[in-house]
Amino acid sequence: MDRVYFLQDEERLKKICLSIFGDFYSKNSVVLIKIHFGEPGNQTALFPKDVDPVIKALKDLGIKPTFIDTPVVYPSPRNNVQGYSKVVKDRGYDRLAPFIISDQSIDVKTKDFTAKVCKELIEAKNVLVISHVKGHPCAGFGGAIKNFGMGGVMKETKSLEHTFSKPRLTGQCQSCDLCTQLCPFQAIKMVNQKPQIDLNTCAGCSICEINCPKQCLTPKKALFDDLLAQGASAVIKNLSKKTYYLNIIKNITKMCDCFSNAGEIVAEDIGFLFSDNPVAIDQASLDLINQKNNNKNLFKEIHHKDPYLQIKFASKYLGKKTDYQLQKI
Repeated sequence: MDRVYFLQDEERLKKICLSIFGDFYSKNSVVLIKIHFGEPGNQTALFPKDVDPVIKALKDLGIKPTFIDTPVVYPSPRNNVQGYSKVVKDRGYDRLAPFIISDQSIDVKTKDFTAKVCKELIEAKNVLVISHVKGHPCAGFGGAIKNFGMGGVMKETKSLEHTFSKPRLTGQCQSCDLCTQLCPFQAIKMVNQKPQIDLNTCAGCSICEINCPKQCLTPKKALFDDLLAQGASAVIKNLSKKTYYLNIIKNITKMCDCFSNAGEIVAEDIGFLFSDNPVAIDQASLDLINQKNNNKNLFKEIHHKDPYLQIKFASKYLGKKTDYQLQKI
């Protein structure tokens, strides 16, 4: 059973990083830090001040940090290297450490597609994954798996994950209208008592497929959560053994950091989790949030999608268990 370390006191973040990373990474090494820099205008995504203690700890250990992320597929200043680089500078991350916005990839075959995985991540000898835990309209929530499943691959692969999960009507619809009520993107309308799906508006979240009481809607290839986990596994399986994960559970918003406004805060701050197991750290993140929510599945209530689903798929593809031993530090 893998350990997940739990820190609540933010004032001790640098000290804990000195201890954990000092034991894990070699002195004078270079560590590539996978992070989501946040959409312009987003005030709840991670800012430099949130990760400054981590960077200071690494530098004090003689470790050279470099941030990295990949362009997004949707319309945004972050959908190309030049535009995203400006966003990084505008948010002040360049004052902490050098950064890379990568559009270079290596092909990795998964069950349902060939993923174009960030080349620099695969070639790095040391990787640190810093993930902001929050809600997500397609995945239920975003943590370490989402950070790699979307953020560790190129735009072509991001698009495939959303496209291959889009629904098709394959059964006898009972006209219950549930799919139109639950669709977060309003991509479904009932026409002549059958769902009419606007595939251009549809984001392939699989919420309609999962919730259809008669299982009339099926994905083109697989559920979004399955495809997301496949993308994440394509990255993680090819990373250096010197890969560590830090989940920051604060500013827990309804939506993800890809929105300029991620919506309301839906849960109180929890703290920081550390682990070398991406499946266990995401499982522990959700468990802690739900414990604060009277043991209810918070993000399932919000997004009508079980956030644990992506973890189950990732566990299968990575061969890693979701069981963990939580150790407060």
